[in-house]
Amino acid sequence: MWESLMRLHFLLLLLLCCVSPSSFSIVTLNDDVGGLVGCRRHQIQTFAHFKNEFDTRGCNHSDFSNVVWCDNSTGEITKLQLNACLSGTLKPNSSLFGLHHLRYLNLSHNDFISSSTN
Repeated sequence: MWESLMRLHFLLLLLLCCVSPSSFSIVTLNDDVGGLVGCRRHQIQTFAHFKNEFDTRGCNHSDFSNVVWCDNSTGEITKLQLNACLSGTLKPNSSLFGLHHLRYLNLSHNDFISSSTN
């Protein structure tokens, strides 16, 4: 079942890439921050800050479900799919909120600890 789901996910991802290959870049989570091709510098820095707010040792860096998508025409990060790999405290002032052009965010099944506001 899981293998079939992953194959379907990969095929959908491949189809999406073929439909509009110039509209976005896909970057795996373990890519060097400098490897975020198509992203504006401030977006790269914001994503790096966000990534460093958490423990990412639980991430399967070869899994296609852990990706960052950057719009090549605007240079903005528009999609984060970081499910089941982050752990730590998601703070109200997280750098995640600096990604203003984010249109899709998947943070499901992560091990977040709530933070209290004083």
